[in-house]
Amino acid sequence: MSVEPTSSSSPSTEARRLSTMNGDFISVREALKLVPYFKGDKQEVLAFIGNADMAFAVISLVQEDVLYKFVLPRIIVEPQTAISHKNLANWAELKEFLKKLVH
Repeated sequence: MSVEPTSSSSPSTEARRLSTMNGDFISVREALKLVPYFKGDKQEVLAFIGNADMAFAVISLVQEDVLYKFVLPRIIVEPQTAISHKNLANWAELKEFLKKLVH
């Protein structure tokens, strides 16, 4: 059965939907390999977000909190201090904060 992506779906949303349908998820350890270290360079924000989105899309929902705890230390130098003061609770909040860095 082939599933066509809808035009309103992001790649990570589509990947999660397909993974859920197939029951195919990867471990947090494997998903973390998709997430590079981020040093605060505004030119790298969108790439970091895209890679992290994909990592969150291919793990089970119950593992999201664990992955989030491992993604946070991948953000080093400048944004790390600001993030620690914001008390961001999950990837969605962190992603919105990071998007503001490019605007």
